[in-house]
Amino acid sequence: MVLSLTELGKRLEEARKQKNITLDELQTITKIQKRYLQAIEAGNYDILPGKFYARAFIKQYAEAVGIDPDKLFDEFASEVPKTETEVSSGLSRVKNKQTSVSKTSSLFFSLLPTILVVVLVISLFVFIWLFWQKQDLADKDGGNTGGPVVESQEDENVTIVNPNDVKEVPEETQPSEEVPADLAETPDVPEQDAPGMEPVQQQLVQIDQQNGNSPKTTYELKDTDQFTVELTSAGRSYVGIKNGRGKSFYGAELKEGEKVSYDFSSEQEIELNIGRTLDVAVKINGQDFEYPFPPNEKVHQKIKITFNKVTQ
Repeated sequence: MVLSLTELGKRLEEARKQKNITLDELQTITKIQKRYLQAIEAGNYDILPGKFYARAFIKQYAEAVGIDPDKLFDEFASEVPKTETEVSSGLSRVKNKQTSVSKTSSLFFSLLPTILVVVLVISLFVFIWLFWQKQDLADKDGGNTGGPVVESQEDENVTIVNPNDVKEVPEETQPSEEVPADLAETPDVPEQDAPGMEPVQQQLVQIDQQNGNSPKTTYELKDTDQFTVELTSAGRSYVGIKNGRGKSFYGAELKEGEKVSYDFSSEQEIELNIGRTLDVAVKINGQDFEYPFPPNEKVHQKIKITFNKVTQ
């Protein structure tokens, strides 16, 4: 089936909408101007800076919406703009590879006799060294009489005992030490009573869930007066954070190794919009948060948390 440029744009646009990412958010993630993103979706490559930038922009767009750019380029191989350097470099790489293989083979066969001689010489030296080691051991063992040698018995305190004459000697009975009655039994101290070991009383309870391409799960955080959120990225993912009144705390791409943390103890409701849950780890009040859907099944998820704060 022959695909048109318009269908390539539709493919990217549908993937973007499935992840609920606007063109403005995509512009923030990819750093590509919004008008260029619109041109890609419309298949209008003439307004882009050049063919090289067209391919680069399409690749960044695809990665941001979770599409493998290599598979996308293979599927639209005849439609995606190609630069002249890519065509010529493909031919030159084939020729260079053939030349490199030929030179490597010639060099190997020219050095093969030398390698064999070196291996033979090393093997000979190893054989001679092992032979002399065995000879030294044989010379040392030749003077032994086969039994233990006692160099001196002049010390009167030394007694040579024949193992056959040894008789079992009963072990001395050790006097038992009486344990005071007040120390005989030590009651176990419950772990929860130990100082500094108060159990965490907070609860994060799921109260609602909406499935779909971008599922949304609602939780209630209660039995605590603290509400902190920490997000750490192991890759690249769009992250949006806002409260129940629509105020945005964060809305950008969280790069690999980056971490953001907030104290929302004064907020009543917080919503997390995570574009790629495979790369973003979340902690609530210092405790690891487990996504309601497996990240490999639902990459884009929204988490809403209502805070039922405990008042002192």
